Amino acid sequence: MKYEISFKKNDKGLEVNVPSCISPVAILLMGDIQRNGEPWINLIHKVLKGESSYEECTGNNCTLEIKKDITKIIDNYSEDEEECIIETIELKKIIELWVRKINNI
Repeated sequence: MKYEISFKKNDKGLEVNVPSCISPVAILLMGDIQRNGEPWINLIHKVLKGESSYEECTGNNCTLEIKKDITKIIDNYSEDEEECIIETIELKKIIELWVRKINNI
C-alpha cells in the first residue's frame, strides 16, 4: 500500500489516521462508509473494469469523482471544500482494509 494508514480503537469505535495529503479519506471512511464499503467498492470496480469511464457518488460527508487512474474526494462540509486526489486502486485497497478492520472490532 502506498500510504501509511493506522487504526486506533477508542470509545466511539475505530479511528483511522491517514497522511494529511489524503485527509478527506479519513472523513470518507469514518463518516460515509462506516461498516459497509460495498456500494463504494462496486462503483470503483465498475470504473476499474472499464464498464464505465467515470462514476460520481455523494455520501453524507464526501463526494467521490471516480476515474480509472485517479479519484477525487471532496469533503462537502469543510470551509474550504477540502479535497484530495488519490490513485483509484489505492483508495480501493484502503476502503477494503477499513471494512475488514471495523468489522473485526
